[in-house]
Amino acid sequence: MKTVKMSLAASLSYKPPHPERTAQRSHPGLDMDVTFQEWPSRAAMLKTVEMQSKGPTKNTHWRPCVKE
Repeated sequence: MKTVKMSLAASLSYKPPHPERTAQRSHPGLDMDVTFQEWPSRAAMLKTVEMQSKGPTKNTHWRPCVKE
């Protein structure tokens, strides 16, 4: 899995190479960094997102880049 960490400002213009299987999450704190992670398949990414939803909602949960 490919992971890219960048500032919030840089993330606004970032276009992941495979957005259909890429998710992002924010980091707590004042630096406001954003991490993008690319999974091997869309199904694997959606499974990770689904497993997070079983617990309480957090600001640091993975969010898919493509909403479909």
